[in-house]
Amino acid sequence: MFRSLAATVLAAFLLTLPAAACSSTAASGSPPAPSCDAKTSLGAVAGRGEGGLCAFLGIPYAQPPTGRLRFRPPVPVGPWHGTLPATDGTHVCPQDRDSAEDYPDDSAVYTDEDCLYLNVWTPRPDATRRPVIVFIHGGAARLGSADEPRYDGAGLARAGNAVVISLNYRLGILGWSELGGIDPSYEGSGNNGLRDQLTALRWVQAHVADFGGDPSNVTVAGQSEGAFSISAMLATDHPEKLFQRAVLESGSGYLVHSAGFEKSISAGLPVKRIEDLTAMSTSQILGLQDKLLGAAPGAQSALYFAPYVDGTLVREPTIQAVEEGKTRDISILLGTTRDEMNFFGQFDSDGLAVLAQQYDAVFPARLAGRRDQMVADYRRDLPGASDQDIRLAMFTDQALRVPALRLAEAQSRWRPTYVYEFDWKPPTGLGAVHTIELPFVFGTLRFAGVPGGEAAVRADRAPLARLSAQIMDAWTSFARTGDPNAVRQVSRPTWPSYQPSRRATMIWDAPTSHVVDAPRDAERAAWDAYPFAPLGS
Repeated sequence: MFRSLAATVLAAFLLTLPAAACSSTAASGSPPAPSCDAKTSLGAVAGRGEGGLCAFLGIPYAQPPTGRLRFRPPVPVGPWHGTLPATDGTHVCPQDRDSAEDYPDDSAVYTDEDCLYLNVWTPRPDATRRPVIVFIHGGAARLGSADEPRYDGAGLARAGNAVVISLNYRLGILGWSELGGIDPSYEGSGNNGLRDQLTALRWVQAHVADFGGDPSNVTVAGQSEGAFSISAMLATDHPEKLFQRAVLESGSGYLVHSAGFEKSISAGLPVKRIEDLTAMSTSQILGLQDKLLGAAPGAQSALYFAPYVDGTLVREPTIQAVEEGKTRDISILLGTTRDEMNFFGQFDSDGLAVLAQQYDAVFPARLAGRRDQMVADYRRDLPGASDQDIRLAMFTDQALRVPALRLAEAQSRWRPTYVYEFDWKPPTGLGAVHTIELPFVFGTLRFAGVPGGEAAVRADRAPLARLSAQIMDAWTSFARTGDPNAVRQVSRPTWPSYQPSRRATMIWDAPTSHVVDAPRDAERAAWDAYPFAPLGS
């Protein structure tokens, strides 16, 4: 997902069904295949049958952000004539191909800026009001696509009788560059990628009922950059009007940029007039982007693009909004993987050693006087750990785990909040790395950017399929009710809500998942003196 940093159960479920149920063609005694036609106020949409449900792939939610709309806020799509064929799941916003993504085709580079589309998987486009799960992909706000096969929503929709939606948004310079310093009429352009996502959520409110979904029961879920974006949404005006629940996988408000950090990055653009950018071809934009990222020191290349606290759309830091009770009407489930930052070790021949060295450059200067004590705290919690292991554990905690726990603690004052840690790791590889939970959440068991993942599935699929079924069951129960324990279709542990007095955490693992109170609490507490303000504050 973040290649430049080196230089940021479907299968199990299907096995329980008769063979005929795995085909979109109904056999004798099987439920009839659904009609995959939907009528919306924008026009008719024709999807396709997939294993007893309907997939609508490539529905536009905004006008193409090209020409005069490049670098401008998204404009909602208008009505179309006739029937829109929604069977093209190959839309990828401009980016160079990256080995850690799971692209829908073999293109080396993607240059089509007409990419603001979404996908819908639904058991049936009827009048049933099913829970809705909207997924926002990660990729450092410059990589990835809703059309990656690992994000196929069919398994999740089938497991939870839910409507699952994935969406594209503008990436890199095209979606996350603040150009107001060049031309005041472009003020706020640094959050256009976030505006794309919000426009898609408004599309959901207006049209998901036409696909069998309930617009009053929407869960927005995101991983990494997708979770950072949702964190930023929590600090917008009345997010509860767009969604009632949020799932934050490996991302919280800490890595949302401050206004100063965002503007300092945009000041590095080597242009003096907005016309210098609008006249560039897409390939030239990507070339400029690569040049800027190549000059970014160490880990900053993975943090170059992100939503930021602009004071108008994103009103304040996420944690402040949560502490003030502005998310009291939203239920939150969140967590991280055990070895998040080890993910980035796969992109360098020296692997984790280089990554551990890079951490020295991003350790907070304000904690320099406490570093030795913090290392001692970690060493007590991790007996026998090497200096490299301790650096990497601190990196994961600083960037992702501890900020997530801070957010969970703040939100627990208002609503039951649920925290997880994903611990399963392949026998060979770098551990339970960033992105490793995604194949389990969607039930695809497709591992991209997870060393050893595919080999582990080939060697022993059954326990991994069971783990995937448990996670999908918990996620869809949460989407339906706000409680991952309320609806159980498979056997799994009870998941207590998170409270500062106990810090109950679901540990997802194979062959057995379990709950631990306050895992590695000395490591968490070592960061008590650090405020985790937006990046660059």
